[in-house]
Amino acid sequence: MRPNRSTVFALLFIATAMLIPALAAPVRAAEPKSLSICGMASPEELAQLYRKKLYPTKQEAGCFWSLKPGGMAYLHIEVHKFRRELRKYFRANLPPTTKLVEIKDLGDGGLVSVSEGQLGVVIIRKGDYVLRSAVTFLDIKPGSPKQKVLWTIYKRILDKLG
Repeated sequence: MRPNRSTVFALLFIATAMLIPALAAPVRAAEPKSLSICGMASPEELAQLYRKKLYPTKQEAGCFWSLKPGGMAYLHIEVHKFRRELRKYFRANLPPTTKLVEIKDLGDGGLVSVSEGQLGVVIIRKGDYVLRSAVTFLDIKPGSPKQKVLWTIYKRILDKLG
């Protein structure tokens, strides 16, 4: 038995009505707790950032890498809800040797502290979230190949946020 024309049109209408909202729905960004930040930096990238092997330690909203599992963080990255202006993520009275430099090429903008020619704390906003990172023991100079590797890791994380 072959369906009549009105039945076919009704089925097409129902299928289309169900499909269009799914296609039109915005892609939802990953929630920070669901991100596997430890897995977003490859061993090869980490080797470019530091001469010795760095071990990841997972945290609720991020990851830190150290010379031994659970040791002192050499690289720390976490993602949180954006709650205050970027400048307020830093101490109010920074030492005179520390400057805040604007980040324009990642996320929706950010700031990085530079002290004695080295990157320190990085804050990058992306939509409703902020990526916060500390790289104080990695000796990364602004504009260096190491910074490019670090920015690649940050971009990968920020892209998951939407």
